[in-house]
Amino acid sequence: MQITRRHQLERGERRSAVRPRRGFTLLELTVVLIMVGLIAGMAVPRLNYEKYRADAAMRTVRSILQGAQRNAIMRQTNVVVAFNMAAGLMEIVEDTDNDCSHDAGERLTTRPLEDGAKFYLPPAAYGSPVSQAVSGPNMCTIRGLPAIQFLRDGATSTDIDAYLTSSRGTATDFRLVRVTMASGRTEAFRYDGSAWKRTN
Repeated sequence: MQITRRHQLERGERRSAVRPRRGFTLLELTVVLIMVGLIAGMAVPRLNYEKYRADAAMRTVRSILQGAQRNAIMRQTNVVVAFNMAAGLMEIVEDTDNDCSHDAGERLTTRPLEDGAKFYLPPAAYGSPVSQAVSGPNMCTIRGLPAIQFLRDGATSTDIDAYLTSSRGTATDFRLVRVTMASGRTEAFRYDGSAWKRTN
């Protein structure tokens, strides 16, 4: 039996009528985007951005202290790091005459904390109680600020504890950077609301 041109066309139209369509309509895409927007709108406020700011500030302080230690060893001169707690920044002085003061010709660099972070007294100190956010038994003073000296052998003039938090200042946003005098080594800690936990 011979299939005519008309039958071929009719069969083709039927095939195209049952073929599944591809893609989405504009209405379907709009509905999906609205649903995604509503779900994201409910989820985003629950994210704790403040703890990320506190973590970033902790990393900044730690890297500045580690950089000061490397600089002291490499240049074979003391490097002083001072803490301006009111302004939320750190001052680094290449102390060429090793007198823990900023003299003419000695390089001074200023590094701020991350936005929304600050030095602040914690709800509970790591170990014995502290009276200020950055403390140590033998801190020197430079430009009227409490400071630590990194010596040419990599050690420091004192042990220090530097407490930080976010602008929100809730208990779980507190961070600690601790420097050990003998080695100049820095360690970082997070406060979970009841105890300090060491981080990498």
